[in-house]
Amino acid sequence: MLRNSALEVVAVDYPDYHPELEGAMFGRAHAPLEFDARKLGEQFKHLRAPLPAFAPFGGMMLDLVDLLHFLSFTKSAKSFFHVLKRFLRYGVDRLSYHRGTRLVGGNALIARLYKTILDRQIEVWLKSAATRLIVEDGAVIGAEVVRDGRALRIRARQGVVIATGGYPGNLEMRQQHSRKPTVELGLGLPSNVGEGIRLGESAGGRLDHNSEDTGYYVPMSVLSNGTGEKTLWGHFMLDRPKPGFIAVGKDGNRFTNEAASYHAFTLGMFDAGAIPAYLIADAATVKKYGIGVILPGGMSLRRYEKTGYIVSGRTLAELSGKIGVDPAGLERSVARNNQFAATGVDTDFGKGSSAYNIYKGDPTHSPNTCLGPIERGPFYAVKLMPGDFGTSRGLVTGSHGEVFDQDNRPIPGLYACGNDMNSPVGGHYIGAGITLGPALTFGYLAAMAIAGSGQPKAGSAASSPASSSAEARIS
Repeated sequence: MLRNSALEVVAVDYPDYHPELEGAMFGRAHAPLEFDARKLGEQFKHLRAPLPAFAPFGGMMLDLVDLLHFLSFTKSAKSFFHVLKRFLRYGVDRLSYHRGTRLVGGNALIARLYKTILDRQIEVWLKSAATRLIVEDGAVIGAEVVRDGRALRIRARQGVVIATGGYPGNLEMRQQHSRKPTVELGLGLPSNVGEGIRLGESAGGRLDHNSEDTGYYVPMSVLSNGTGEKTLWGHFMLDRPKPGFIAVGKDGNRFTNEAASYHAFTLGMFDAGAIPAYLIADAATVKKYGIGVILPGGMSLRRYEKTGYIVSGRTLAELSGKIGVDPAGLERSVARNNQFAATGVDTDFGKGSSAYNIYKGDPTHSPNTCLGPIERGPFYAVKLMPGDFGTSRGLVTGSHGEVFDQDNRPIPGLYACGNDMNSPVGGHYIGAGITLGPALTFGYLAAMAIAGSGQPKAGSAASSPASSSAEARIS
């Protein structure tokens, strides 16, 4: 990829999400370097914008380093000038572009791959829907596509790769396939409704039935603006792991490690029946770290209280009454948290005890980067519900992405990757990039098999159709 594309990555000193397991390590993850979207020219408008949670202020992308500077910009001259630099660049961008041109994270990854496609003058079809796979003698030989209102039959001499992003936008499919209570809130693309999986099934493919989890979960809060518009916020890492936050259920008790990964935290909600849960903090903590959509810095919370997004109480008893949480349980949980904050050891759930927890905490806080007291009112609560940002159940495939039929045999000419392919780790969320990593890997393996190199041996359980050319024609 580095030799043959515009992709540039850097190894990140980032822990696996379960560092306690054998084989876990730092530095497995790789992150794309930031990208200047001005290099895409007019095609920049075709690059999908990231979720608002990852591009605040109307489209300014921030990476983890930026976020850390934002948290300390009032306390550090270095951070102040870093933040100022970001705002100046963003302000200049908005004079000419619909959003900021400094791209980071997944958006930078896609932009770099898109730049490669443009440089190589590979034709890209937008607003084109695949409606049917063409199957002859048991082999997939092409697809029917509707483009600009015109139906086309595309014959693929070598193979068809399904990669439409799973079904996060299809509530019916999510209800049908979920192993957990129905998750109705989602950050996945509404346009990803499972059409790729349905196409694969129509050609004889099958879905996996053995994954422990079928979605990628994150606790979410919902901000309503009073006109019916709602902003969904995923609580990935900016508040829960920080010192001074606890999460409780209706009984007022903590139920899991708040600094665990977003997926593991949501599984904790499921397991404890803590639906909804409430994220609790005092005024000092909210001012320092923010909470949900509310940025740090001590801005007025009144408008958020008016919408019901955040609830306040002068005392814990008053707060518990407003949110319907058992007051004795909440008092007990806060008192116990404060004991842990003083000793630096959470004997209930181990918050701040793993490399992953520590990475997400506040490195300037001691004795535990993730444990802090909840002491002085007003006290605040934000309601958390289970959400997801993608689906992990998909078509059963072989080692090169070839789609298997009901008898566990490869369907000639048909491949899948990304979230249309069943999770290669059974739906577990083991580390950063658990969707992008396999998507890139199996997309590459499928392409190599289709191009005629790196194919499994014919007759094996992971065999793929013999091929001599990777060209396709429109008929």
